[in-house]
Amino acid sequence: MNAEGPRVSMLFRTRPWLTLAQLARDWGGELAKDERVRQDLIQDLVHMLMEDIVNGRLDVSGPLREGRRLGLRWITLENQPIFIEGRQLLDRFNNDPTAGTLNRVVVMKEAVLDFARRHQLPLPSWWTDQLDLAAKSVPASEAIAADVAGPVAKDVSQSVGKQPRIWEYFKEHYPKAVPEPALCPRKILKNDLLKWDPLLAPLVEDTLKKAIDKYNARLSDQRT
Repeated sequence: MNAEGPRVSMLFRTRPWLTLAQLARDWGGELAKDERVRQDLIQDLVHMLMEDIVNGRLDVSGPLREGRRLGLRWITLENQPIFIEGRQLLDRFNNDPTAGTLNRVVVMKEAVLDFARRHQLPLPSWWTDQLDLAAKSVPASEAIAADVAGPVAKDVSQSVGKQPRIWEYFKEHYPKAVPEPALCPRKILKNDLLKWDPLLAPLVEDTLKKAIDKYNARLSDQRT
């Protein structure tokens, strides 16, 4: 095992989540008894995790939130964590299976422990301590945002939700700004958004309008 493994694990003891890149690197480092096969084992672990993710096996093993147990989150370009289902990551994994993507996929502690049990793997040492402090009273989404975004994520309660996911769609399809309703009918836009991310349902017009206004205003501020 890498001599730094235990020290790194101690840093994660109070976290209720890890990015996929962190998890593969440090858990893989613990699982590898022989340093010569460490990289191969990490690659195999990434492959196993990706396979379980896209097959939906981590969608039912996370902490209970909003009536669901999704074990995954996605870090948006705004450094905000949003709920995501494993199938929604298939194209991202196929198109960009690099550290850039792996560092934006967040796996919750409960999902990791369930994954380990299903595959009969030793649990990550930092989450087996009897004095685990991981989840205290801070919601997981707030813990992720605070750690990833630092001082930028000051009002997580207002930012986490549908708006960041809607903005992700806008950034992919309307990088210069969402056009006026005459050029981009809101009913069609709403339907396209729900096809892209069914988790946005129900999507009311007021929510969509606020997301468009804030998105366009932010782009305008960046240009000035």
